Amino acid sequence: MSLRARDARAPAGLRAFGRPGRRAPARAGRRPSPAGARFASALLIVAVVLVGATGVFVSGDAPPSIQSRLNPLHYESEITQAAARNGIDPYLVAAVARAESGYDSDVVSSAGAVGLMQIMPSTAEWIAQRDDWRGGPADDLTDPTLNLELGAFYLAFLIDLFEGDTRSALAAYNAGQGTVATWLESAGDDRLSLDSSDIPFPETRGFVQRVERFRTLYRQAHPNAFLT
Repeated sequence: MSLRARDARAPAGLRAFGRPGRRAPARAGRRPSPAGARFASALLIVAVVLVGATGVFVSGDAPPSIQSRLNPLHYESEITQAAARNGIDPYLVAAVARAESGYDSDVVSSAGAVGLMQIMPSTAEWIAQRDDWRGGPADDLTDPTLNLELGAFYLAFLIDLFEGDTRSALAAYNAGQGTVATWLESAGDDRLSLDSSDIPFPETRGFVQRVERFRTLYRQAHPNAFLT
């Protein structure tokens, strides 16, 4: 069955100065005071430290003890259970939750997506009607346990739909299955795997890159978080 045919049975997917003041003329002939020079040097040192810390944070080169503080996990128990029931990597679920909501269980997007995994109500309703759903009514999307379960279920569905390609599944989580199927067709050779360059939507490409980065950071910072 083609991706387009399989996609027809699923929902479309999840899923938005003042005027500058005038500068006063400089006074000629005045040299900066020693105190001012020391203050400027201190600011420069702080800026260099912050830039370096930011680089370490993004690259994941800091020791695990520091990375675990820079990248804390939340809802570990709920993520462990949701991932196990749906047969997917818990670090992936955690990374999606962070990228989508920053672990804010009450957040609602401008498009109407709700909660930790930013689930659309229409997607939750579709999942709840499936024969393989075992989570009960999907009526409170701000409930962390339910929201994580729905998100993990949908991720597992997408990973299966795209025959194990996580990047395609993540792109579909953001942009919709039909859209990603079109990108794969454009890539040619009956591909079921996306490169970042195959994703024309900047929002979707950025989402996929953030999730992949967070997943790597979590594995480095919390290597034993989801051991059962």
